[in-house]
Amino acid sequence: MVFGGRHAGRAVRIFWILLANLCLIATPAAFAQQGNGLAGRVPVLGVPEKLQDELKQIMREEPAPTTLFEARRQAERTATFVATFLESEGYYQADVQPVAEGVDTFTRAVTVTPGPLFTYASARIDYLDAQPDETTRTQLNTLLAPLDPGIPARAQPVIETGDALVARLRNAGYPDAKADPVDALADATTGEVELAFKLRPGLRASFGNLKISGLGVTQQAFIENLRPWKANETYTPAKMDEFRARLAETGLFNSAAVRFDDTAPPAEATGGPREVIVDLKERERRTIALGASASTSEGAGVDGQWQLRNLSGWGDSLTVSGQIATLQRRLGTTYRLPHLGKYGRILSIGAEIEDFETDAFDQSGVNINATLQEQLTPRLRASLGLEAGYASILDAQARTLGTGRRDVYIVSSAATAEYVGVRDILDPINGLRARLSVEPGLTYGDTNIAFGRISGEASVYSDFGTEGNFVGALRGKLGTIIGPNGAPPDRLFFAGGGGSVRGYEYQSISPRDSAGELVGGRSLFEMSAEVRYRASDTLGYVAFLDGGAAGSNTEPPLDTLSYGAGVGLRYYTAFGPLRADIAVPLNKKEGDADFQVYISIGQAF
Repeated sequence: MVFGGRHAGRAVRIFWILLANLCLIATPAAFAQQGNGLAGRVPVLGVPEKLQDELKQIMREEPAPTTLFEARRQAERTATFVATFLESEGYYQADVQPVAEGVDTFTRAVTVTPGPLFTYASARIDYLDAQPDETTRTQLNTLLAPLDPGIPARAQPVIETGDALVARLRNAGYPDAKADPVDALADATTGEVELAFKLRPGLRASFGNLKISGLGVTQQAFIENLRPWKANETYTPAKMDEFRARLAETGLFNSAAVRFDDTAPPAEATGGPREVIVDLKERERRTIALGASASTSEGAGVDGQWQLRNLSGWGDSLTVSGQIATLQRRLGTTYRLPHLGKYGRILSIGAEIEDFETDAFDQSGVNINATLQEQLTPRLRASLGLEAGYASILDAQARTLGTGRRDVYIVSSAATAEYVGVRDILDPINGLRARLSVEPGLTYGDTNIAFGRISGEASVYSDFGTEGNFVGALRGKLGTIIGPNGAPPDRLFFAGGGGSVRGYEYQSISPRDSAGELVGGRSLFEMSAEVRYRASDTLGYVAFLDGGAAGSNTEPPLDTLSYGAGVGLRYYTAFGPLRADIAVPLNKKEGDADFQVYISIGQAF
């Protein structure tokens, strides 16, 4: 590199401070073709054409100079920056000169004679302590391909290769792997650079015993069962990261720090098992949560939840939840035992008392249930459930005829598969969610039938590369009931309302009898489209279109769909967005309100 008139005439040893090179290139920019004294970027003349666009993007703006000293200082600062940039692109003998002049007005510029473009001559790996195993050495050598002879000697590939070498060593079981600065020898006579990567692999290690601190109620065996590795399995960072994630997912700890034992083994050691240090801080075991919702179609409601975690020290929990709303009242309790027999298998046992009071039916009852859920992949889970209960039912037709309530006992099961490909279920931005459920059931008492209920729902989200500021969302839902009439009303399909087709009364776009009373449907089709715009950290806007209907037959009611459209406001909080929507019915019928308003927590879907 030549700067300020100093020339290199023989092979010199260059110590590349690669990270500093990149940091210097981190400001916005533009490029001019001649010297001037205007505010903006100092003009740079003579840079190779293929680099001009990149240089435009990284140069800084300067104010208009008011003195010759200031103009000279701006030119020198720019010259230093350009020299570093050219060196990072392989021009090690560039002559970069700052120019400044003027009396009443002052101009500044930088002139460049780039010189030859240096290329790589060779790249090798030098091991400064014990060499890794032969397989790993072979893998490491393949990572030198971006530095093959004849390729321009840019800084970025060297940085990336150095990082990749250390990462490959650690993934191969060398937790202490690190690298010394790259040794580079540039030959001015040939225009070539020889590289030597200096690696310190350390010793190969495997996972040993856990050394846990900070346990209170939690059993040590529970923590040990969360390990994603087998005894004496070779160390990898991915397994360590998975273990950290599993600890966080339990919800039992305020903090969970995991690290390999950093006690340096003796130089003559051959490696082997090393302890994994786990530092935990348990969180408060009891929590209380409260929520509320309101809409013009479904009324208002409040719900609450009390939870006691870690009852036995195995991550289990007892939850009591309740809801009081215009249309329904519920009180339930659930015992949840995670990781039953293996990681990701969850047993839930619950009981619930419920009371519905809607335009379509009144129903009071009690049930007990059990569900076994298994995490098949990080995003896919499946569950099997059983439920037995009693219900006292007064449907709309019975109200009209005055026939009174019917009492039924219900036994049902459910098989469910769910895919969750989004990060935040309250505010999804990118990804896919899907759910499929099959529920066979039997009723006996005043109604004796067998029925099967099948439903599927999916939604997809994309921010189109806007980092969550502009999100498009689509949702579809399909359902059908097979078997004779008489299924309990809470198993039938209804459409209309905040969780269905906005703009219509709750359940209002569902089948009716000859007297105009809602009777529920044997099929369902719903679809929604939303455009979400986040204007600031706390405020966002939404426009949406919903469509759907419940049908009397098992086939989806595609020919009787009703549509609603509207806009909404989102207020973003730490726990999720608060939602306020207003919607109008596009297929308004007699008795439909002009609009509906919905207020709740989380996005509509």
